[in-house]
Amino acid sequence: MYRPLWSYDVRKTEEWLAGMAEQGWIFEKLNRWSRCFHFQERKPETRVYRIAYEKMSSPVLPKTLQAEGWEIATTAGKWEFTANSQPESAIRTSPVRDGVVKHNRFITYLFFAMIIYFTVILLNFSAAMFTGWVVEGGRNVVESPMWIVTYLFMAFVLASVIFGIYSIVKITRTNKQLQGTENVDAVSVHQQLDGKTESELRRAGRLIRKVKFAWIYSPDKMEQWLESMELKGFNLYRVNKIGSVFYFIEGEPRRIAYRLDYQRGPTESYYAIHREAGWKEKFVSYSNMENWTIWSQAYEEGRERPQLYSDRTSRLKHAKRIAITYTAAFLPLITFYIYFIISYISRAETIQDWFLWNSSGLFMIAILIFGSIIFRIWAYYGRLRRETTAVHG
Repeated sequence: MYRPLWSYDVRKTEEWLAGMAEQGWIFEKLNRWSRCFHFQERKPETRVYRIAYEKMSSPVLPKTLQAEGWEIATTAGKWEFTANSQPESAIRTSPVRDGVVKHNRFITYLFFAMIIYFTVILLNFSAAMFTGWVVEGGRNVVESPMWIVTYLFMAFVLASVIFGIYSIVKITRTNKQLQGTENVDAVSVHQQLDGKTESELRRAGRLIRKVKFAWIYSPDKMEQWLESMELKGFNLYRVNKIGSVFYFIEGEPRRIAYRLDYQRGPTESYYAIHREAGWKEKFVSYSNMENWTIWSQAYEEGRERPQLYSDRTSRLKHAKRIAITYTAAFLPLITFYIYFIISYISRAETIQDWFLWNSSGLFMIAILIFGSIIFRIWAYYGRLRRETTAVHG
């Protein structure tokens, strides 16, 4: 049976294989290149399947898994399919799937790179068409039988972008399920109010809204801003799903420590540890690449401000990792855009042509935006480094 996107949701695939076994079709092997599953017709039976991805797979399962009744059903490359004939409720130990999560995360990085590259091609093509037909009135457009090839290629590029976005959303949701974080909402649920109450507070002027973009690139300043709002009596109520709109309810001044934390693929244990330490998550980002959490904890006057990390050195290393991550993400794009602008300048006859032809102006704006992001995130690291040096010095 052909299932091209089976690895996007391994839990669903496991349930599908178990359902096939109940119908008398026992999974035998997988052709990972053709994405076809092969079955053998036998007596219907109950089977629980688990899918794992291991770079260094072993032909023999660990003894703890063997004792639990697990056996290798088949392998396909680095993919390993294990089966268990016991009822799922009786199984206490299962194969770990950290390798699947890491593999999925790598695939999303590839899709992000593909989307960015193809988006640049679409912008380039759209700008060329706009310049040729709108700005120049079609005077320099020459009809050619090869135009159909161009249009087919651009349709392929557009379809690839749409497919890439779908893949990222699907794989991100699967990773959250495998990590046990699918129940961690992207909006605070600690004091959720109904829509009617929110409307009444808004009409009374007690519910205010503040818009903050790109706060992840200066997390220390964002922490100070949130804490200053609390001291003024504006208590953070919730954050919208994309993390750009902050809602406050006018109340009593409070001393609340805020910490913005970046993690690459956090697990449920990450949230459990901080919750046990008294922290509450006010916002959790949905992105598979940018897992940001806004933590808060109340403290009394005269007491030391709570810290998410035990020492400044750990926080400094964490800030450096964030800076390197975003630099690695945006610096190649800046280099790519600069190359295009240089090529445009060499072919443009006037300044007007330079800005109109193939949207060089848009590329310049993109360079300024991405450049400012890199500058801001390294400035954040620099501020923490100076503070750490001052304390230890």
